[in-house]
Amino acid sequence: MTEQQAGKASPEELAGVSFACSCGKQHTVDIKTFVVSTGIAPRVAAFAEANRAGKPVLLVSDNNTFAAQGGAVDAALRAAGIETVFWTYQTEGMLVPDEKAVGELLLAAPRGLGLIVAVGSGTLNDLCRIISDRTGVPYVIVCTAPSVDGYASTVSPLIIQGHKTTLEAVYPSAIFADPDVLRSAPALLLQAGFGDLLGKVTALSDWELARRLNQEYHCPTIEAMVRRALEACIAGAAGVAARDPETIVGLFDALALSGLAMGMIGNSRPASGAEHHLSHYWEMDALKNHQPHALHGNAVGSATVAIARTYELMRDLLPAGFVVPDSAAIRAWLKSAGSSVTPADLGIPRELFHRSMLEAMHVRPRFTILRFAADQGRLAEIAQKLTVEFYG
Repeated sequence: MTEQQAGKASPEELAGVSFACSCGKQHTVDIKTFVVSTGIAPRVAAFAEANRAGKPVLLVSDNNTFAAQGGAVDAALRAAGIETVFWTYQTEGMLVPDEKAVGELLLAAPRGLGLIVAVGSGTLNDLCRIISDRTGVPYVIVCTAPSVDGYASTVSPLIIQGHKTTLEAVYPSAIFADPDVLRSAPALLLQAGFGDLLGKVTALSDWELARRLNQEYHCPTIEAMVRRALEACIAGAAGVAARDPETIVGLFDALALSGLAMGMIGNSRPASGAEHHLSHYWEMDALKNHQPHALHGNAVGSATVAIARTYELMRDLLPAGFVVPDSAAIRAWLKSAGSSVTPADLGIPRELFHRSMLEAMHVRPRFTILRFAADQGRLAEIAQKLTVEFYG
């Protein structure tokens, strides 16, 4: 596949490709199979049989995802005569991808495994990915919701000693998704996927800002892939709330495309900027205080509004010709999808929001509009202005 073909390819078509890019890198996707189809469980079992090297399979889910899809995969594996070991996280609230969750899964994985089959969404994917990377046992993800863009990436965002840390890991060997299961996911998960994708508006702005001010590495082909995913997301905003079948599959494909873009350059820069730093900051604060927190993508969506406003307030200091994100448009897209719009709508406390605007840039050593505003002596002023704007 050529660079031009890759830039227009679907996620399914990108499985297994490798091409020399004009950016100077060889982009490779080490995913063998990508399948979006109804009645997916027998195809998962067939892939497992062909790729487990005659060894047992570890089936990983939580009590919610087992009911959504795990039971069907379990039945298909047993029908195929595949020896299966089970690990099901028992959760009442959200499963936290921390040291405890990683350790539990590692202890549940016996020696001599041939394959890990994860059934779930973001957190379960991240946990199985890091175990796969550390043990050398390949893994498969059977997706239960279009809620994150990390399915096809090569990084695992985990909570390590209370801090959101993104660790390099591996691609899944295969990705499977049933449109009927995706469409049946809770509304908050659908909105989370939409919000995670919408965050690319400001993430791409941050990447461009870093390129223009700091000569940071940039790949036009990867940027074009993410923009294609973003455009598909925006076009389907109203269909998210309506659970339109075509929109939900399109949302999932767009999320996968964004994940592949991260995997192809080996980091999250094309899809994660200051809006993700705010989201991570809010999540870490909630975990530190043993409080519930919003889903990652929903937090990213609201944070994108705040970062777009930051760009608008920094317009006079941006490089000539820089395209500033439109916060009003972002608000309208979130509202159309039925999502929370501002951090206040999401339930982020006033003091936490103000503090996060000042400190979130330290979550990761990455140049963003927050760092630029701080360097220009404007961040405190902007933090106060937005706090009043969102909270009154």
